[in-house]
Amino acid sequence: MAKPKVACHLIVFGRTEENDLDSVLADVQKAGYDGIERGMLAGGDAAKAKAKLEEYGLIQWSLSTGFASLGDVGRSIDYITALGGKFIMVSGVGDHRTEGLRAYEKASELFNEAGRTCQTAGIQFCYHNHSWEFQAYDRATGQPVAPGEPGSVTGLERLYELTDPQLVKGCVDVYWVQHGGENPAAFLQRHANRIGYPHFKDMRYLGQEPRRRGPLLREEAEFVELGRGEVDFPAIWRVLEPLNLPWAVYEQDRSKLPPGEAADVSRRYLREALGV
Repeated sequence: MAKPKVACHLIVFGRTEENDLDSVLADVQKAGYDGIERGMLAGGDAAKAKAKLEEYGLIQWSLSTGFASLGDVGRSIDYITALGGKFIMVSGVGDHRTEGLRAYEKASELFNEAGRTCQTAGIQFCYHNHSWEFQAYDRATGQPVAPGEPGSVTGLERLYELTDPQLVKGCVDVYWVQHGGENPAAFLQRHANRIGYPHFKDMRYLGQEPRRRGPLLREEAEFVELGRGEVDFPAIWRVLEPLNLPWAVYEQDRSKLPPGEAADVSRRYLREALGV
């Protein structure tokens, strides 16, 4: 089976790349990654970004963006196409705190439209989850309810129901699936047809036992290097490997280690534990 190219999301470096992109890319290269994920580099100048990445033998196949970027998806397409990329990833659905389930329903229309535009350009549109999308809602009222309430649906499930699986894939972040109260391997198996590419991110639980049902509070867990938390990556990989995905991304929002060291630890784990 084909192995995916493995990228490092530059979020682990904070905003260092804005002032010292060379040192960041040097660390990524040294750790053995094939590429990077981030927003637009070099101020959005795709030619400069591509040239800089090529200096370090790296690629950028996915562009990380937010909900507001849907207003100018053409710019995102132009950038990632110039870099030879394959994916545009968006996170966020609008004002889910006040609109509840209706925010997901309205966003699904925008995502289908953006996905169709991306598909025409040869790019795959993907949605990146956090844990708040695992909040359960009453289908009729659209208001939050307790996990597992009869007749309820999570925000992410509703989004998947209303979007075309060919136009809108998932950039499935396994940390946030676990943080949302679900088993990542089981979730990926259930939604195998939706997976564009994964975010490999590990979690250490900090809260009390027994755990609450549904999504954890943000402070009840922390980001750790791959293999140093509780996420079952071997089980996840057993689901993903047969899919022959072209791209996988290590992401760690913060680390107590120097960023380059954190990236190195995680890359070695993927290589030694999963053969990726």
